[in-house]
Amino acid sequence: MTAGQDIFFGLLALVVGPLMYYYAEGLTRFSEQMDAIGSTTPMEEVEPAAWNVMLTRLIGAIIAFAGIALVVGGLI
Repeated sequence: MTAGQDIFFGLLALVVGPLMYYYAEGLTRFSEQMDAIGSTTPMEEVEPAAWNVMLTRLIGAIIAFAGIALVVGGLI
């Protein structure tokens, strides 16, 4: 990739990563509700597991740090 592409994708990751970290519970709740379609459990009663929320936060943090690395690498 060129330096411009590195910076673009780094900035994109710097937007997506923190949003994913901040809204981890809502994202995992939505994912669990989509998985509950067709089951006997009502969508309102579905709760995300704590490990799933933590995993989503971890992935968001990794994406953010990768974005920092891409931006810095593109600027150097």
